[in-house]
Amino acid sequence: MASNQPTPGQERRIVVGIDGSEPSKAALRWAVGQAVLTGAVVHAVAAWEYPSLYGWFAPMVDEGFEQAAHRTLTAEVDDVIGPERPVAVRESLVLGHAAQVLLEAAEGADLLVLGSRGRGTFARTLLGSVSTRCAVHGACPVVIVRADGTASTPPPPATAATGASTTGEQAPQAVRTKDWQLSLHVVEDRDTTRVHAVLDADGKVLHSDALSRRNPRDTPAPAVGDDFAVGRALVDLGHQLLRAGVHSATDPAEE
Repeated sequence: MASNQPTPGQERRIVVGIDGSEPSKAALRWAVGQAVLTGAVVHAVAAWEYPSLYGWFAPMVDEGFEQAAHRTLTAEVDDVIGPERPVAVRESLVLGHAAQVLLEAAEGADLLVLGSRGRGTFARTLLGSVSTRCAVHGACPVVIVRADGTASTPPPPATAATGASTTGEQAPQAVRTKDWQLSLHVVEDRDTTRVHAVLDADGKVLHSDALSRRNPRDTPAPAVGDDFAVGRALVDLGHQLLRAGVHSATDPAEE
């Protein structure tokens, strides 16, 4: 088994995910306290993405989104730690999905610290996907910090043979697997690409239509049109799933 202990001369590092929320601030406080005890550097990492836009042409890049994300990162670090920092703090703002950004940042680190969200069932499942993915795929131990400052580590996985945890504690509920079927019908018609997407989500079928159109000034590149059209169709399907989930989680008739 690989060790996360630093070799002589190697920097000790605690990575903490930053998103401006109260649990994120609690995670940063916890990480700083741990760094004081271990002599580690705190690496505050925030991920950001461009919002999804619809239309015939590719979304316009707006540098304001990156600037706003950077202000959030800096403001949270300053608010939590203050000007007289008890430990060295490094800040990183990375374009990409939060889970992947944090996993890459945590390679070689002592710990990855994340905030926990105390919300309803649907929101907890959605927002918890980042911490779940990091806990499963992380190369270092993961610590989840609640808004009240208490911390915990994700439970160990159940053994395949008995379903019992490696610590002898009561096993979690059995893992369920599902296969969702996605089909994409792509039509390239000169300078326009159209896509019809169908998602069979465990019996609930969702449809989406999207297109992309080449700017007359651009060189013909059908593959690029496919990327944009398929991407927009998938984004639309994602929004439909989110709306359906929110409706299911908030509709009293379905509780």
